[in-house]
Amino acid sequence: MENIEVVPLGGVGEFGMNCSVLRCNDTAILVDAGMTFPRSDKGSELGVNVVVPEIDYLHDIGDQLKAIFLTHGHEDHIGAVSYVVEEINVPVYGSALTLGLVENRLKERKLDSQVDLRTMKARERIEMGDFTVEPIRVTHSFPESFAFAIECSAGRILWTGDFKFDQTPIDGVTSDLHRLAAHGEKGVLALFSDSTNSHAPGLCPSEHSVWEPMRALFRKAEGKVVVSCFSSSIHRMQIILDLAQEFGRKVALAGRSLNQNLHKASDLGYLKVPPDVLINANQIDNYHPHHIILMAAGSQGEPMSAMSRLALDEFRETGVGEGDVVILSTRVIPGNEMRIGAMVDHFYRRGARVVMSGDANIHASGHGFREDLKLMISLIRPKYFIPIHGDYRQLKEHTVVAQEQGIAPANIHLIENGNVLRISKEQAEVVDQVHAGRRFIDEGYTGEVHELVLRDRRFLSEDGFLVVVLRMDRFAGELIGDPEIISRGFILMEDAEELLEEAKQIVLDTIEETPAEKLRDEDLFKELVRKRLKRFLRKKTGKRPMILPVTLEI
Repeated sequence: MENIEVVPLGGVGEFGMNCSVLRCNDTAILVDAGMTFPRSDKGSELGVNVVVPEIDYLHDIGDQLKAIFLTHGHEDHIGAVSYVVEEINVPVYGSALTLGLVENRLKERKLDSQVDLRTMKARERIEMGDFTVEPIRVTHSFPESFAFAIECSAGRILWTGDFKFDQTPIDGVTSDLHRLAAHGEKGVLALFSDSTNSHAPGLCPSEHSVWEPMRALFRKAEGKVVVSCFSSSIHRMQIILDLAQEFGRKVALAGRSLNQNLHKASDLGYLKVPPDVLINANQIDNYHPHHIILMAAGSQGEPMSAMSRLALDEFRETGVGEGDVVILSTRVIPGNEMRIGAMVDHFYRRGARVVMSGDANIHASGHGFREDLKLMISLIRPKYFIPIHGDYRQLKEHTVVAQEQGIAPANIHLIENGNVLRISKEQAEVVDQVHAGRRFIDEGYTGEVHELVLRDRRFLSEDGFLVVVLRMDRFAGELIGDPEIISRGFILMEDAEELLEEAKQIVLDTIEETPAEKLRDEDLFKELVRKRLKRFLRKKTGKRPMILPVTLEI
């Protein structure tokens, strides 16, 4: 019985990190390889900038993996490509702009000369082992986004990627409804569909709906306008550039990725930059504030981003003050509410006015609402339906939408990361579970951060540490003088004299009870001291400080 296996390694039951393996016979392809950000401020405090999927399963299937196909160029779909191809070097397919942004990432990690990037166009059929992949144009908040019709001996599946049905997109390029419907007519075994806004009623507003609210804010602004959007929101950048030209303002850019993406999109013809509009950030103070727009990265309040530095008055090139308007033209990613709130508060301390998407219609989602999702199901008419891209609540809501469109509950499958979903013409079922974990990346210095290192960083940030200094004559098995205990981030030493004296006694008792032979084994002796103190302090304080015994041989 012919079948196709689908294994999500990320992006199912969570925001971001979209990455799925499709496997038929001896051929496997990867659809997207995205990243996500740490779930809270704790991640950045612990030195984690980026989270990408673990790819143990890709190593397990070895040479069966033939290529990576990218639906579009948002970071939650391409941010892990460089980490995958560094270990498993296969061709990467995407639109010209998507691959342009991937190339920027590869250059940062000095991998660009090693990776085979292959541009694909809508309706172009690509043979890859047992698969044939056809990109189909869909509208999203990124130019030239694709759904994929993927065929193999088991049948045809339709993978929507991120989509909505925008009838007035900024670039004038609409979804290819005819091609989607044509595949529906031929027969689709399974539809894997974006669930991000499955809870939202109606149709998703067009990107064009942002234009007039933004124009009204620009018209009323007395001073500088600071606009923050996602660094890959090319359509939003076009709106800002066009309005800048209309109101006679210059645009400066702040943020490396935003700068790179804007210029890459312009070079490839996806973005039309009006002449003489762009200036360097260090030229801002040469103009009256009323003639300036600063397009800045960091809408989610990321530490050290351009927006965070502006809010704290630490942006070297300029500042914000009375009469300036700060526009956050993005949605709030769940988990970032407190960080964004703190940043907004700092902008108000500087005297600026802040406008967010809840205050005005200055952001339009790139993900379809319920009516968009219904239309996709009606066009495709699949036998099986599998919701993807969203947290569990959104996946569940999407199953309700599917049932309303006449898909039998028995043919709807809620899957999770690591599930092996086997689909044939006769049935679809989860038949296995593979490892689908996370890799934590410290981009600034160390690369991947091991979970044990994160654990230690977490303990240090929450409970501090104790250093126990022991002057030892280990050959005689004797302590010279009393132990010295130094606390940092655990307790104030002068307020805990009794506790520290008890801790010293624990150390003395450990030395007395330990045979001289074990005292001569430095690593073993340190571990004995550490374990005894850990139990004692946990019992007394409920805390787990990191304990570092240091022995000085005398």
